[in-house]
Amino acid sequence: ASPSTPSSASKRKMDSLAEGRGKKGGAAARQADAGAAAGTPGGSSSRYDCSLGLLTKKFVGLVQQASNGILDLNAAAEQLGVQKRRIYDITNVLEGIGLIEKKSKNNIQWKGCGEGGDAESSEIERLQALLTDLDEESHRIDAHLAKLDGDLQRQQADSRFRECAFVTDEDIRGVSSFRNQTLIAIRAPSGTTLAVPYPEGDASQASRRKYQIFLKSNAGPVEIYLVS
Repeated sequence: ASPSTPSSASKRKMDSLAEGRGKKGGAAARQADAGAAAGTPGGSSSRYDCSLGLLTKKFVGLVQQASNGILDLNAAAEQLGVQKRRIYDITNVLEGIGLIEKKSKNNIQWKGCGEGGDAESSEIERLQALLTDLDEESHRIDAHLAKLDGDLQRQQADSRFRECAFVTDEDIRGVSSFRNQTLIAIRAPSGTTLAVPYPEGDASQASRRKYQIFLKSNAGPVEIYLVS
């Protein structure tokens, strides 16, 4: 004869017994959980393996490995060895913060994958490579500037260089870009500030605008020479 189906009353009785056993074993279960967290022999590795945090990490790993980022929730529950309600706990949180979206009743998709995902990944890789190249170029420029600075300091320490470290009026006036221009030379202490405010007036008065130069020094006098 086929086994009979338990009646509702019998089922309620079994549930009550199970609940009672669960209450009695609650303290022992909590102690085992504490032991697992502390890494003691009393801890249960299976409880840690089923924790929501670890399951979420494993679930995200499955999503990222799935084709086009689309994952079947039934398959995920089977692979992780947990009930489907545990999977729903994870998907509700991930969907709430916008990391996944539902494609159908039992399928979700990672928003960073799927349509356009390959293009986005390629763009990220391109930008990362560009950033690496720019960083290397920056280091090369810094090294070159440091070399130039060292060369200049060595030259300045050479008395023969200091004797020749000057230009004449003829040298300056001989520069083609300075022709027909008002040119002044300024010798000022380190830390001197220079400001040239933009003159007021409309564009029609551009040729008649008067520029002013403001120099401020707190470390000594400022000398100005009219070259041309």
